[in-house]
Amino acid sequence: MVRPTDNSHYEVLSGNQRLKALKETEYEQIPCVVVTLNDEEAMLLAQALNGLRVEDDLAMKGALLEMVLQTIPEDRILSLLPETADSLRTLASFSQQDLAEHLEAWEQAQSARLRHMQLQFTPRRLELVEEAVSRVLPKAKDESFDNPSQRGNAMFLLCKYYLENAKEE
Repeated sequence: MVRPTDNSHYEVLSGNQRLKALKETEYEQIPCVVVTLNDEEAMLLAQALNGLRVEDDLAMKGALLEMVLQTIPEDRILSLLPETADSLRTLASFSQQDLAEHLEAWEQAQSARLRHMQLQFTPRRLELVEEAVSRVLPKAKDESFDNPSQRGNAMFLLCKYYLENAKEE
């Protein structure tokens, strides 16, 4: 995933290792997804994409979140990242000098570690999944969950319903 920086250059937001490997094989053209984002949005997207695969460098993540929180509202960030409001605020206050102190506070504040689940669907199947999620979303909004993601809560309710009502095979 890249974003344009000027007429002929792009910044890689995700896929640096794949790009490096392809360059070593002397590919001249590499397919990519081009997105138009400002600096803060690009940093937030890169954090979300890269955080899916590896453990985060908490000091770097904290510095990024501190900068992004200056221009993007907290509720918008919480809708994109798997963080609670408490963990987001704690992470945004990290610095290299007091990382150990903050890490302890962050672990205490974060009662549940949220994890991503990435799924891929054909357009027809995605339409069905989106319909199911939209139907259960009002119930997910009405109930109290430890997950700030309402869509994640809706998927949880769908899975719970299935498991409670599925017959043993």
